[in-house]
Amino acid sequence: MIKSLKCLPLFTLCAAVVVPGAHCLAEPPSGRDWVLVFEDDFDYPDDALEVNWISENRSNAGHILSSRWRENAVVSEGTLKLVARKEKRGGQEWTAGNIWTRAIWKYGYFECRYKYAAASGTNNSFWLMTQKWQNVPEQDGVKRFEIDINEGHYPDEINMNLHNYTDVSWSPNSPRGRNRPNWPKSYTLSSRSDSRADREVILDIPVQTTKLRFSTKHDSYFHLRSLRVFPKKMDGNYPSPYVDKLPDGLVDYAREANVRHSRTFDTYAQTNPPEAAVDGNISTSWISLGQGEAVYELDFGDEPREVGCVQFVTGWNNPAENGYTGYINDYCIEYWNGNDWVEIASLDDNVVVDKDLSEEFHTYALEWNEDELIWYFDGKEIRRLKNYCAFYESPVWLSLAITYGSGKVGPEVDGTQMEVDYVKIWQERGKETVQDESWLQR
Repeated sequence: MIKSLKCLPLFTLCAAVVVPGAHCLAEPPSGRDWVLVFEDDFDYPDDALEVNWISENRSNAGHILSSRWRENAVVSEGTLKLVARKEKRGGQEWTAGNIWTRAIWKYGYFECRYKYAAASGTNNSFWLMTQKWQNVPEQDGVKRFEIDINEGHYPDEINMNLHNYTDVSWSPNSPRGRNRPNWPKSYTLSSRSDSRADREVILDIPVQTTKLRFSTKHDSYFHLRSLRVFPKKMDGNYPSPYVDKLPDGLVDYAREANVRHSRTFDTYAQTNPPEAAVDGNISTSWISLGQGEAVYELDFGDEPREVGCVQFVTGWNNPAENGYTGYINDYCIEYWNGNDWVEIASLDDNVVVDKDLSEEFHTYALEWNEDELIWYFDGKEIRRLKNYCAFYESPVWLSLAITYGSGKVGPEVDGTQMEVDYVKIWQERGKETVQDESWLQR
C-alpha cells in the first residue's frame, strides 16, 4: 500500500506565525518534484509514539554499553527525548532509547532536526538499516545494508557511514574474524576550539584494507611524529598517542608497513626520514617539504589489516610553550577499498567554525537514490558517495547509545538526552515507495 503518512494534520504542525527554525521550514534540495510522505513533529502524548514507531526493549551486551528500552524514549513538550540513564537493566550498567518506523521507504530525502546529548560517550544517531525480519532477497545486487545519516558524537563530530551486511567474508586479521565492506567518514566542526598536536580516530565499525593514507594541505612544513594504526578494541581503550610502549597483545600495523610519501624537506632528509614517523619513537619525526599537499601512505602488503583506530601526532615539543607547537589542524585519513581511496575522517581548518551540537537544534539529512548518497548538515552538502549496496526498502531509526567509540564514558552521561524536534521524508512524485506495516507479514 502506497500512502503519505503524517502524525498530525498539517495545520497543527505549521502555525500561522512562522519563527526561525520552525518545523515547516524544512525542505529538500530544489530541482525535483518532491512529495512529503512522512512527517512526525512529536506534538502528541507519550503513549501515541507507538502509532508510527517501534521501540527496542532488550539488552545489547557485547555490542554497546547500554541496554535500550521504551521508557527511555519520552515524548513531551513537542519533542522526543532519548534519555541516557545510569541504571542496571538487562545485564548492563546503562540504559538508553532506540526506535524505528513501522513504515519503510526506498530512496528519497530524509531529514531530522535534533540536539546531541551533552556528554562524551554518547552516540546520537539518525539512520536507515534493513532488518533480518524483512527477508531481504540477497541476490541480483540486492543486499542488506545500513546508512548512517549521522552517528553524532559530542560535542561536534558528524559520522556518516554506508555498510554492506551481505558480502561478509572472514579474515584471520580481524579480532572477530569478520570483514564486511564499509564506507565511513567522520566530519569534525570545531578544530579551533579543539586545536591540539594529537588526533585519534576510532571507527565504530572497522574497515579491512591493504593501504592507509594520511594527507594535509597545511601551507608550511611540519613534523609528523607518529602515525599508528590499530585493530578494533572492544573496550575502545587505546594507549595515549604520546606513549611509545604498547600494551601486550596490541599491534601497531604502521610499524610493519612499507611507506610511500611526498617529498621530504631537503635539509632534513637524512636526519628525519619518512620511516621515523612509524618507528614507535615519539621523539623522532618525518618533516614534510611544505610546498603543496603532503601525502604519507602505508602499504600493509597483500593481506588486509583491520583498522579500528588511527592515531597521529604532529608538531614538536616546545618547553617554552609548555607543550607542542607547530602542529596541523588540516588533515584527511583515507583507506584503499581495492578500487578507490575512501575517506575515513577529515578536518579543514579553513572552513570549520566552533559548534557544540548539543546546545541548539541542527538538521541532518540524506538524499538517497539508486546512484548515490548525498549528506547534508544544516542544508549544506558535506559528503557525496556512490551507492554501492543500498537498493532495498528500509525503516528509519532514531537511537541514543552509550559506546566506548564515542569518547570517554563517565557519570556526566547520566540524565543526558538526544532531543529530536522532527523527522520528515520526501520522495519524488510518481516514485513514492512508502509502505505501511503490512510488510512485517511478508
